[in-house]
Amino acid sequence: MTFQIRITSRAQADIEKAVEHIEVVLKNPQAADALIDAVEAEITSLSAMPERYALVDDDVLSSWGIRFVQIKNYLAFYRIDNTAGIVYIIRFLYKKSNWASILRHDTPVIS
Repeated sequence: MTFQIRITSRAQADIEKAVEHIEVVLKNPQAADALIDAVEAEITSLSAMPERYALVDDDVLSSWGIRFVQIKNYLAFYRIDNTAGIVYIIRFLYKKSNWASILRHDTPVIS
């Protein structure tokens, strides 16, 4: 089964913010372009086998079915809707952030 990929507006904003930070603040447009390419490749690859990545190591978040994939210095968090055949990318956060707290307090409800 091939899954559709849906990126929430919040995750899209996270990605744009990360790319802008790298390009503008860190003044490294090549690294920003590399991040965009890596995000596109990794997220697209989830359509083939989204369950290959583990549930997050947090009891609450894993009970919500949240998984993640590391993409460079970031984590793309997602949920799988097996019935609809959709992978929802819900957030894209810096890996050293307090992502568990962020996700617990700001995770969009997707059924």
